[in-house]
Amino acid sequence: MLILDILADRARNDPRRTYVRHAGHSLSYEEIDRLSNRAARAFRTLGVAKGDRVTVAMGNSIDYLVGAFGALKAGAIYNPVNPALGANELNYILGHAEPRTVLTDSDNLEVFRGGKLNLPKTTRIATFGADAGDGTIAFSRAMDAESDAPCPVAIGPDDASTLLYTSGTTGNPKGVLFHHRSTGAAGAHFIDTLGIGAEDTILAVTPLFHGNAWGAVVTALQAGCTVAYSKGFRSSEFWPLVESTRATVLYTLGTILAMLLTLPPSEQERRSSLRVILGLGSANIRDRIIERFGVTHVAECFGSTDAGVVTITPLGMAPREGSAGPPVKGVSLRIVDDDDKALPTRAVGEITVHTPHCMAEYFHDPEQTALTLHDGWFYTGDLGYLDEDGWLYFVDRKKDVIRRGGENMSSLLIEKTLREHPSVAEAAVIGVPDPVLGQEVKAFIVAKSPVTEEELKAFATERLAKFQVPRLWEFRDSLPKTPSMRVEKYKLRQQAGKPLLG
Repeated sequence: MLILDILADRARNDPRRTYVRHAGHSLSYEEIDRLSNRAARAFRTLGVAKGDRVTVAMGNSIDYLVGAFGALKAGAIYNPVNPALGANELNYILGHAEPRTVLTDSDNLEVFRGGKLNLPKTTRIATFGADAGDGTIAFSRAMDAESDAPCPVAIGPDDASTLLYTSGTTGNPKGVLFHHRSTGAAGAHFIDTLGIGAEDTILAVTPLFHGNAWGAVVTALQAGCTVAYSKGFRSSEFWPLVESTRATVLYTLGTILAMLLTLPPSEQERRSSLRVILGLGSANIRDRIIERFGVTHVAECFGSTDAGVVTITPLGMAPREGSAGPPVKGVSLRIVDDDDKALPTRAVGEITVHTPHCMAEYFHDPEQTALTLHDGWFYTGDLGYLDEDGWLYFVDRKKDVIRRGGENMSSLLIEKTLREHPSVAEAAVIGVPDPVLGQEVKAFIVAKSPVTEEELKAFATERLAKFQVPRLWEFRDSLPKTPSMRVEKYKLRQQAGKPLLG
């Protein structure tokens, strides 16, 4: 069943049950369904046709969910974007997606109308809140003019639904396109493996444009329970938030859990209602979390933007060190060598996935789609192995992607930006181990004229998102290279303290 059908069913059969809690407000399934109907009709009135993209770039709010579900109901392709990205990356994404409408809020409006972005000529800006003028559409007012009736758009499982942009490995993000049959389908996996029921409240403390928080929204919808989320994460406000929302399940990142472990225990922590945590990247502190917070399970999973959820460590089963668990129902795994031959148990190779929840294609990129999807198998570009019971062990990444504090970023994008500085001859960027963030960003620079770390930081800050700016810098006379003059990043990683495979 499509998630829009599930929302309609919840609104019809259990209309008063609370679906969303945010910032002291609660909305029922019926209220979210009704408001998103208005949003869908407003999008249609503004010229959004079936298959058009609607970019949602705003902070966490109830309006965010209304806009996202409204875009889907209008037959548009929902395109969540982090409004804090650097101008270069935002320009690329918006130019590639060519949204009919960018939906934002007052906190982020100037990002899109401040003159720093080259928006497609057909793109219109809409914002929740007061009338902003300058041709910007007051979306709340547009919704007020519409009825609560469902938007008369036929939507089927093979219609495009969602366009997500990865950090990519080629310097530019890739657009990952999903159809309605797979959008949100992974929520059912978490219901089964984490024992989530209708009486639970799932709390998310990451941005809604992030898959972790959106996964909480969809899981709650499929389970018929409540989702709660904050405007942003502040460690001092976390346990009061758990208490006020009566959260029983937490969707978060290992970096956030590591921050919570540094706080002194509080009375609210001791009487916490949490019983299970989905903590991505938390395996190394799992036992400390269970002991300190009194939860019964801390789950890990393996997956990606492109492939969806692949494995989960299930409730009631002992974890295995280094493993992200067995494949979820309906998903098959295979480890292959460089010649695409299946490898035996515990042999390291590329992780390939056969799943009904995979992307449909890379948007406007048939060549990359053909390279990644073969005979129904998705080639992750990640290295790992399977044990005798089919549990997956992630080993390393073939892709040049750095994961810092739950944010994925392309090292090549950062390198390209640094090379634009007139004093930089060469730049190589890697992720180095960090006990809290998982990885930290380090840049190796070969300068062609005098330049300081402070100058390069300022240059990068103007062009990249804050989390993409390197924190560690090293200036060198040269970089290690292959005979074909490609930088040997594995040597840089080795020199930075990360052991080589094998």
